[in-house]
Amino acid sequence: MIMKQNIWKTTSGNMATWLPCCLVTLLLCYFATSCTSESYETGDGRYSYLRTDYVEVHTSKPKQIDYAISDRDERIAFKEAFAVKWAEKADTIYRALLYYNRTPDGNKPILVQPIYVLQPKEAESVEKPKTDPVGFESAWLSENGRYLNLVFNVKTGKADDEKARQTIGIMSENLPDGTLRLTLLHGQENVPQYYSTRIYASIPMQDISQRLLLSVNTYDGLVERAFNTE
Repeated sequence: MIMKQNIWKTTSGNMATWLPCCLVTLLLCYFATSCTSESYETGDGRYSYLRTDYVEVHTSKPKQIDYAISDRDERIAFKEAFAVKWAEKADTIYRALLYYNRTPDGNKPILVQPIYVLQPKEAESVEKPKTDPVGFESAWLSENGRYLNLVFNVKTGKADDEKARQTIGIMSENLPDGTLRLTLLHGQENVPQYYSTRIYASIPMQDISQRLLLSVNTYDGLVERAFNTE
């Protein structure tokens, strides 16, 4: 049986997802950050057929990916399974950002970056929610409506306390007009703010079928984005 697995550890009974103060290495700047990057029209070099897709990847064995499903519900097959260290369980679906070459000879993976999956927690269950500012970049519904995708930046650095961790989560609450407000929670938690690191996150939409209002506290003030999932 295929299992859905959140690739990042979450605290029991708490909506926050713990982030190490030394986050994943940033991707090279020439990788696009949009949902899809089409193939180059000319040339036949290493990145001539480069594409970038938000996907769900499937593991045939622990740490072995054999195919992916894009946010357009397109199956992306590979001739051979390939290894990633973070996909630890077999026969499991993980959320990821996939960089690959789509050539006449088949799909060739270049890099697979895990994406935070944030499960909304009702406001009543969240004690002392923190909304420390982040750098907001974008938010959009996936083409198949399964996810609300977010891209934002957090400021980080090496802390004196090696146990210092930032927290990230999503809090949900129903407004009087029937809108579901999703608030991005962020706790800086004494982590230094020396430089910015980009975070990719997805919020599952399978159980949500109403108007959404996403609220994000940024360094420039409150940012709100409305989405209709009906």
